[in-house]
Amino acid sequence: MMKNRALALTAADGLDNQKRVQLLEIIDHFRELGVSENVSLPQLVVVGDQSSGKSSLLEGLTGISFPIASDLCTRFATQIVLRRALANEAAGAKVTIIPGIKSRLDEGLTERLLAFETKLPVKSFGYQEFDKIFAAAAHCMGLPDPNADDMEFLDKRFSDDILKIVLSGPDHRHFSVVDVPGLFHNPTKFQTEEDRGIIPDLIEGYIFDERTIILAVMDARNNLANQEVFSMARDADRAGKRTVGIITKCDVVQEGDEAGVLRIAKNEDEHLAYGWFVVRNRTTQEIKEGVTIEDRHIKEQQFFSSTTPWNQLKKEQIGIAALGSFLGHILYEHSHSEFPAVVEEFKKLSLSIQSEIERIGLSRQTVSEQRQFLIRIATDYQQEVDKALKGNYDPGIEPQSPIKLRMHLRKLSEQFAKSVATRGHTKAFRTTRDAVDAEFGGRRSDSENIYDWIRRSYLESRGSELPGTVNPLVLENLFREQSTPWKDIAAKYLENVSSAVKDYNEIVLKIVVLDNEVRDKLALLISIRTSEAHGFACSELLTMLKGEREGILQTANHYFADTLSSIRQERVLARLEKQGLRDGATFNMSKVMHGVHLSNEDQAVFDIHDILKSYYKVAVKRFIDNVIVHVSERHIIGDDGPLKLLSPGLIGEFEDAKLTEIAGENLAISKKRNDLVSKAARLKKAMDIAKQVAL
Repeated sequence: MMKNRALALTAADGLDNQKRVQLLEIIDHFRELGVSENVSLPQLVVVGDQSSGKSSLLEGLTGISFPIASDLCTRFATQIVLRRALANEAAGAKVTIIPGIKSRLDEGLTERLLAFETKLPVKSFGYQEFDKIFAAAAHCMGLPDPNADDMEFLDKRFSDDILKIVLSGPDHRHFSVVDVPGLFHNPTKFQTEEDRGIIPDLIEGYIFDERTIILAVMDARNNLANQEVFSMARDADRAGKRTVGIITKCDVVQEGDEAGVLRIAKNEDEHLAYGWFVVRNRTTQEIKEGVTIEDRHIKEQQFFSSTTPWNQLKKEQIGIAALGSFLGHILYEHSHSEFPAVVEEFKKLSLSIQSEIERIGLSRQTVSEQRQFLIRIATDYQQEVDKALKGNYDPGIEPQSPIKLRMHLRKLSEQFAKSVATRGHTKAFRTTRDAVDAEFGGRRSDSENIYDWIRRSYLESRGSELPGTVNPLVLENLFREQSTPWKDIAAKYLENVSSAVKDYNEIVLKIVVLDNEVRDKLALLISIRTSEAHGFACSELLTMLKGEREGILQTANHYFADTLSSIRQERVLARLEKQGLRDGATFNMSKVMHGVHLSNEDQAVFDIHDILKSYYKVAVKRFIDNVIVHVSERHIIGDDGPLKLLSPGLIGEFEDAKLTEIAGENLAISKKRNDLVSKAARLKKAMDIAKQVAL
């Protein structure tokens, strides 16, 4: 009896201290919580072909008598956990189901799976009982019975749920391994052609996980190149850094074929960082003859110690005891090294989930909840608008971000003023010395001098007025023509302002409204108000232009008289200077009179120019300010604009039907919130548990 115990599995003997056990149990607890659906966990996963000896290998590692049925297909993964029973605890087995990602989407199914539990003494855990448990678990998962016919007519034949078997006993060392369905090549009534394509995907879901140690099982009788599982393992682990090779059925290798298998076992053909192990399992005949698992260990030891050429291999790579000890060690070391990164991923995922919960918001099933939800959004929105209009920007915002609304509005106003100043006139005014006035600049499209333009208009508009006098209508018509570009420039400015507001709202709504559907509905309301406000602004602009350009020319601004007086004085001085009369020159009355005298027509042209210029300078400044203050700021930016629409006051006016239309949530959103809350709770619990580990 003592000898049998010595040969039994001793996974990582000498390492089974409290710290090691605690870490591995916590990793298993993480998996039970379901956090592995988002954060991969360190694990050992056994993969191999059906009939490769995978089940017999697990039997030797765990002591569980797996049902041997090569024509049946396991349709879910199985996690087997060995743990040492406490002093006052009876040895036993506990079987539960860990819901997979898909199952957790169905609350009812999740509850049913979590409720599945079977406890029984280890001595009763034979292959027949195991077969019954598999069938019961499959039924609970919604899968067909392993012996069911007509598999091809069933909708669900595989599950990502995990059957967890925990074995507690006084001789066990903490150890955990996951078994996935085996690959097969010949369809039967129990395993279809479609299954043959599904299983590789299921296996890849495990082995491509960077935190998975792959236990790749090879039948010694089959050529390595023909075993699909190793091709899959190479794709998942090209450097061979996380694959352990396990060769089974060494005792039935044809004579003469041993050399090729030995080369693989010695890590010469297929190099793996962890190397290769060889085992001898119970044969079907031995099982029928009643050879126990303890007898299996004895036969295995005898085979590798006395059979040539297998006795040439190193002792540390021979037999189930050496393999179990190695796997126990590697599982702990792998878990220990990955644990900090796992916890860090928990933290990041927790923050992400919390952000997602905030994006969805609190429950909005009732009208009261919907109103509170929208009022909170409106309050946050107005706070953001207030900051944006005051230029109170948060640090870290991109320099040209649409969030910097007041900055963009200032730029647009300055560009508008500059555009009107440089392009708002039809003809460029002249200085008294007959040069283009730099304040107005030239227009490339000018085909005639402004004086010629004024002279033509003056001559074409003469009526009953006395010679040398000016018909007031001439000035009004000239001003209208001179200010013609104002409309298009101002309209473009208002368009740019509306666009800036639209861009701002697009960004700020993403900040304050995290629910996509609600955001789209509120954005539509604001978009309608933006279009309306732009229409009102354009209408106001037309009214303002009509007042400026179609009425009589008038101003009470002294700047007009001062400017006109200054221009007239400069014009007289300019004409005198042409006659050579400057300060200090000898006074000659005749010369002075000749210098200042103009014909009636010239005098009228220059007077019209100077009056038009003086008035235009007053009118254009007034127009620019009015467009910015009374059109843009009032109709687009102010209280009547889209920025002030979404407010607590507006929400308070909404009828119940409107609230539900905008803020009501469907069952999908409610379910998603519940799922996220559940996931957040499980992550929090996982992080709380993780704090118990002192690495």
